[in-house]
Amino acid sequence: MRRVITAVVCLVALAGCARPGEVPPPAGPGDDWGLFQADVTAVRASVNPRELVLTVALLASADGCSRDPRIGYLAEENNRVHANVVQESRLSGVVGACPTHTPGEVTLTAREPIGDRIVVLNERPWKRDGTGYHACDETFGCDPMPADHCDPAWISVAVQGMDVSRHSTGSVEACDGGWLVMRVPWDPVPCGAEPGPGCTPSVSVRRYFLRWGGPRGWAVIASTTQAGCATVRGVEPDFPGKLCAKLPQP
Repeated sequence: MRRVITAVVCLVALAGCARPGEVPPPAGPGDDWGLFQADVTAVRASVNPRELVLTVALLASADGCSRDPRIGYLAEENNRVHANVVQESRLSGVVGACPTHTPGEVTLTAREPIGDRIVVLNERPWKRDGTGYHACDETFGCDPMPADHCDPAWISVAVQGMDVSRHSTGSVEACDGGWLVMRVPWDPVPCGAEPGPGCTPSVSVRRYFLRWGGPRGWAVIASTTQAGCATVRGVEPDFPGKLCAKLPQP
């Protein structure tokens, strides 16, 4: 869904053109230009140390889809450069009028040399990488992703992707970097932080078996409330038995 940032209303003086007593017709869909976000797809450094060249995706396919891509907001604070990248369109609100995109360029000019400062474009941070920039990860931000797949940060990401309470955390039982076993409660605080009268806490815990999925992190293979490896080996015969054979019922 395209995000409307603000509305730009263009009023045309018709009094000198209309006949006396005539009422100008109301504006129809697509008659007014509005201001919309222009998604940034690439960032590179310029020869000017205060400038960056941004590649943006502009609405396309018809006259009136896009014009005047530019920086709509710019602020420099906390050692970061913040900017919104926008474009004007009078057809964005018309269903099917602008189904494609075409690349465009926008120059961002800061007050001071940008150097190695993080640049936040349309609320997404970008970090310098040589002469170019890479978009920071939505999960880990601009920090390097942990090389150790068993790192608690990766475990936390895996739990966040499960259909469990946002309060749930994973208890690792075995991990070798390629395979992971952990216990996760469906909801660790079923009666809330301060249980009210009549609520008897009963926490349901399952064991999850996961496979390392590369940049996506851990992927769930199976889950169970039973002991041992039977559940996961029935789905993934290559799962190492040494990681689950002696595990009791969760």
